[in-house]
Amino acid sequence: MSKVWNSLLTFLAFAFLIAYSYPAFVIEVSISSQKVLETILWVSWMAFVADLVFNLVKAPDRILYLKKHPLEILAVVLPFLRPLRLLRFVSFGALVFEKVNLGKSVSISFKVISTALFLTYLGGIEITLAERGNPDATIQNVGDGFWWAITTLTTVGYGDIYPTTTQGRFIAVGLMISGICVLGVISATVAAWFVRITNYETDRIKGD
Repeated sequence: MSKVWNSLLTFLAFAFLIAYSYPAFVIEVSISSQKVLETILWVSWMAFVADLVFNLVKAPDRILYLKKHPLEILAVVLPFLRPLRLLRFVSFGALVFEKVNLGKSVSISFKVISTALFLTYLGGIEITLAERGNPDATIQNVGDGFWWAITTLTTVGYGDIYPTTTQGRFIAVGLMISGICVLGVISATVAAWFVRITNYETDRIKGD
């Protein structure tokens, strides 16, 4: 039963992602389409609330449960983060890399890069919805939004496209912090990989 419920939540996360993203790809959403999108958003939100409440009540230590499940809490408190549930597929992919003996560094890098791509996508959608329609905005379509998200997350920041609204600037701060963390993890992983190679070569030379 739990597998069916988890599959349903994953499906709702996909459905939410589509409904959430759709308005960024079109210039104007019809009233009928808007009602369908709102229904999908509300149904998925209520399902995630029900899942959190049920697991919280069932948990022997509720404080510990809340500490170990920040993703579920964020999905309820911050609705636009609900698609992050799909990042569980990232963990599965990293596990596959480990099983085929590609090493933990590869699996960690896979997780980090996949998460970065996902955050870039969400950031591009959010900034497009926040900025588009503002007379002074430099981000007028989803292409601009994705370009801005990529340059921001990678900390390149060309400055050709930037947020002009208060909401857009808050999104930018979040994406900047995420970018610094992502690059830090990647740099540390690459450095650790080179250290292991150096140590291996040193041990091999000593063995000879």
